Amino acid sequence: MSNNEKKELVGEATPIGVKFIKEHYDADFKLKDYAVDDPAVHSRIYLYGYIKGHEDSKITIYYNYKTKEVIDVSGPDWFIDSEVPKYKIPSS
Repeated sequence: MSNNEKKELVGEATPIGVKFIKEHYDADFKLKDYAVDDPAVHSRIYLYGYIKGHEDSKITIYYNYKTKEVIDVSGPDWFIDSEVPKYKIPSS
């Protein structure tokens, strides 16, 4: 895979990853670097970055470029634990 193809894939993946972080963690992800796996291994891009205001905390978004979806997110416990609940329990 050429560098231009990798850059194109990252260009598609980044806004999807940013939106995922905003929706699931109510946070603003800033991309610093990336890695693209060899297609013979699997179709994964690793988006490395941080959350605005927490520049020292590394966040990784795992993205499948064939299915065009975020597979997983990793980072410090405080960030992972901040995930917005999928279902809100109605208050009485």
